[in-house]
Amino acid sequence: MLELKEIVKAYQTANLVQWRSTRSPWRSATTSLWPCWASPARARRRCSTSSVASTASQSGDLVIDGISTKNYKARDWDAYRNNRIGFVFQAYNLIPHQSVLANVELALTLSGVSRSERRKRALDALERVGLKDHVNKKPSQMSGGQMQRVAIARALINDPEILLADEPTGALDSKTSVQVMDLLRDVARDRLVIMVTHNPELAHQYATRIVELADGCIVADSDPFVPVAEDRREAKPARRTSMGFLTALSLSFNNLMTKKGRTLMTSFAGSIGIIGIAAILALANGTNAYIAKTEEETLGAYPLTIQRPAST
Repeated sequence: MLELKEIVKAYQTANLVQWRSTRSPWRSATTSLWPCWASPARARRRCSTSSVASTASQSGDLVIDGISTKNYKARDWDAYRNNRIGFVFQAYNLIPHQSVLANVELALTLSGVSRSERRKRALDALERVGLKDHVNKKPSQMSGGQMQRVAIARALINDPEILLADEPTGALDSKTSVQVMDLLRDVARDRLVIMVTHNPELAHQYATRIVELADGCIVADSDPFVPVAEDRREAKPARRTSMGFLTALSLSFNNLMTKKGRTLMTSFAGSIGIIGIAAILALANGTNAYIAKTEEETLGAYPLTIQRPAST
């Protein structure tokens, strides 16, 4: 269970405060679909990320399963997001040169999961969103609705407790939007889905709870949640994850191979610089050696005679 206590977040550029959100204490249970929306798109996005995805706030507290996050460090937030939060973006944010399967596997790759386990879980996630037959396609070969389903599969592959969707239907037509919302409703059967949207019709059609924002403040809540003692649970232990060195090396090599022209040009330019430095150093060393040899030969042609003075 998440509990927000007087969360305040201000975004300021020069002397202009762009957005400010002040929230009274409220709580959210699991297993529900909760779209919330406001007028400014930036305000909607920052509402969800500040409250759930743990971007730093100026004041207030986010309590996760009874544990305050006031003393959380960056590593603690990383573990929380990696284990318990899934993200679905309006712009999909798929890697264009990677296949659909590789895009979905990426979340597990960053967590250090073995290759065989990554493949199995990615195929299961794609089958769940109806894209098992498109695993070898590139994002450019798919429609907007299909790419959004790939993004949902990528968000689900780590089995997060909370799915955070930032206007997932904003770039889709009405028919495709309904398909994506039906999928999110199925996902919401066993986890909390928080969706930010500017479409009131979809919100009222699919949501079990709607929170409305205006000028950065909550102005309406269709189903406030008041927890009782049995709703609370013990906090899950955080699972620290990291990417293996060989996996990071493989990803870097694959990225270089997909951009051969740029890689070759960069290598050529770097080679010119290295060769130039080597040539300058060789010329300097050769010049110093020539000067030393000339001095030695000159002194050899005109020897110096040193005599001790005769004793009296």
